[in-house]
Order: sequence, then structure tokens, then C-alpha cells
Amino acid sequence: MVMLENLISDELINENDRIAVGVSGGADSMLLVHALLEKQKSVNFYMKVIHINHHLRGEESDSDCKFVEDFCVAHNIDFKVFDVNVKKLKKETKKTIEEAARIARYEAIYGEMKKAKLNKLFLAHHANDQAETILMHIFRGAGVGGASGIRPSDTTCRPLLKYSKKAILEICKEHNIDFIEDSSNNDNHYTRNYIRNVVIPMVEEIYGDAVNMICLFGEKCNEVQKYVESLVNRNLIIEQKDSILVKGDAFNNKKFVIREYLKIAFEKLKIYWDIESKHYALIHDLNKLPVNSKLDMPHGIVAKKVYEGVKFYKKTAKKVLESEHAFIIGTTHIEGYGDIVAEIVSENDVHYGDGNQYIDYYKISNKAIWRFRKQGDMFKKLGSGTKKLNDYLSDKKIDQDLRDSIPVLANGDKIYLVAGYDISEHVKMCSETDKIVKISVIKN
Repeated sequence: MVMLENLISDELINENDRIAVGVSGGADSMLLVHALLEKQKSVNFYMKVIHINHHLRGEESDSDCKFVEDFCVAHNIDFKVFDVNVKKLKKETKKTIEEAARIARYEAIYGEMKKAKLNKLFLAHHANDQAETILMHIFRGAGVGGASGIRPSDTTCRPLLKYSKKAILEICKEHNIDFIEDSSNNDNHYTRNYIRNVVIPMVEEIYGDAVNMICLFGEKCNEVQKYVESLVNRNLIIEQKDSILVKGDAFNNKKFVIREYLKIAFEKLKIYWDIESKHYALIHDLNKLPVNSKLDMPHGIVAKKVYEGVKFYKKTAKKVLESEHAFIIGTTHIEGYGDIVAEIVSENDVHYGDGNQYIDYYKISNKAIWRFRKQGDMFKKLGSGTKKLNDYLSDKKIDQDLRDSIPVLANGDKIYLVAGYDISEHVKMCSETDKIVKISVIKN
């Protein structure tokens, strides 16, 4: 007989861990929660059961919920039930029922983990789930990473992953563990159910140990995947305020390595699914297109070719920045940008190349204001001729999306200074300058 506490290896749980357990009421999740109860006899940790009522099966869904609640009450386990409207989410996101249910599940679970300060998540995925996942990923055109199937992580534990569904049912029978059957598992209109109930049994008629062999294939793919990930230089992935930049040098690698850079970029934007091979191919080609070319990606993500590489950000309504501030000696706060500090300094305090800008106080008109760029603005950069401000920003290879958020010191359409970049000939210091203004910026 398999001892329940042995299902949870010692390295998965530490003293004083606070864990979340996803429990549907099915055989696998009920075995998991029983095993954790046994483990609590030797290791001190907190456990909270999370149950998601998808409301897809009417009274049966409510009955499942009641089953889990009664079990938790009987065993003095804290629990949380989430009611989610999967059909509404399906309509809003234009996903399948399966995808919408998965999104709702994980949003609820991770939200509760953050709220209740739970540091680990235990899920009851088993070997059949792994085999199904691997096949689904392969059929969708996944690479080695997808063919690895469900991969381990530091915070998500799946102790039953090496056990088949058949083995789980046998262990439940040995230990008299009650569970419920989800009737929707027999509905082969769902992709996973079709693979589970039709495809795998057909394969098993020829290869009796097909599930284990598919899982073994996934383990081998995972070994390759780890090597590929080791080739990624994370210094080429830059987290900016509202975006992720994958620098151009990343695209000098083989395509399978470039894919890892892009996966990391999406993950940093909290996008973990719906990015397929076709999207990676489009982004690879985007890097070869002219600057400012764009692609719309799933989940409202935009991929944009910029001077430094490819930038990823979530599409939002563009906010027009129109604030104006009179020039003063002191600190000027500009919403959406940060603080600009103007102070009088001596000639000994001037250190060119320190990131600050130095101008002649008496060459600044008393009508000068801090504002954002406007059509018709002209800029005569120190040491250069006069040109349109937009042309100057283009020459500086400043991303178009950033140009409207860079403050300028202006008098009418004459630009004295572009904050953080250059000053104009109009306010440069000379031998007769006897009052120097130092301009420094502190971005949000």
C-alpha cells in the first residue's frame, strides 16, 4: 500500500510554508489534499484549499462545491470558494470555454495567494494530464519548450505528476478516499477530453505504455529546453517603465534561441499563453522592418520595431500631455515625467558630461515655459544648424512613443532645451556668462 505522506517529498514543503491547494473534488485533488493532511503530522505548515465554481454544470457544479466545503469543515481546513462566470469571460475574451475557465482559475488562485500571503501552490496534475498537455502543444506547433509539457517551478508543486490516473484511482480505493466525478470529463467536444478519451486510448492499443513514454519524451525535451535557456543573455532584455525591450543583438542568435528571448519578454508582461509559433515568426520578421513598424499580438500586446531592437507593451489609450509650467529657479514637477531642478551654480560646479545641462541665465526669456512638443517647434542644437524639433528627435533615435513625453524649455516655437538631451545655441554659455543655471532631471 502506498503511504499517503510519501506522496509529498520532503523538498516540496518547508516548516512554516503557507500553501494554496487547488481542489476540484475529483480523485486526483482529493488524494492530494489527503496526502497533505498526512504530511502536516510531521511538518508544520499552513494549508488553504481553493475551489473554483465555474457554474458550467448547473446543480452539479454547486454540488461539487458543497462536497469540497463539507470536507474542509470536517477536517478543519481553511478554504475559499470562487464563483466565476466562465461563459461571460468566454464572450468577452473570445476564447474557448476551456481557455476561459483556465484564465479564470489562475486569476482567482494567484489573487488569493497574494491576498492571503501564500508562498506555494499545490496542484493535482498527474501523468495523464502531462501526456495530454504535451500532445496538445505538439499539435499546436510548439517547440521544445512546449513539448516539455508541464514544467516544475519554485512556487508551483505537482507531486502527483509521476502517477497515472489509474494509479491515483487505485490509491484512493486503498485509502477509502471519497471523491466526485465531473460529468463534463466525458464531453469530447472539449479538445483535452477528446485527446484523453479518444486519441490516447487509440494509441495505447498499439503502444500500451504510451502515457509514460510521452511523459519520458517530455522529460528529454525539458533537458534540451534548459540548455537553450542557458544561452539567453538576460542583459539584452530591458524592463522599462511600461514596456519590455529585447535588444537587437538578441536577434543575431539562432531562431530557437530568439524564441526564448521573446518568451521571457511576454512572461515579464504576465502573458503565459496564446503566443504561438506564428507570432514568434512575425516578431522575428518585424526586427528586419523599418523603425516604428508594429504588430498586434494576443492579450492587447503591441510589438514595435525601435532603434534598439523590438519593444513590447500593452496597448492603452494614448494620453495627451499638455501641461505648461513657467520656468523657475527651483523644482518643477511635471506629471507623467518627473521633476526638473533648476539651480544657480558657480563656474567651478560645471562638469560637462555628468548628465546635467548648463545654460546662461540671462539668455532665458521671462516668457520661457516647460511644456511638451508642438507642431512647428524649431530647435537649433548647440553646434548645429536649425531644424524641426521632430527631425532632431528622429536623429537622436528617440522612440516615437516617447517623444510626446519629453519636456522642452521653450519660448514660443523656439526651443531652448530638450530635457535630458541637448541645449540650443540660444542659451549656451560664453566668456561673458556670469550667471549659470544647472538643469537636472529626476524621472518618475
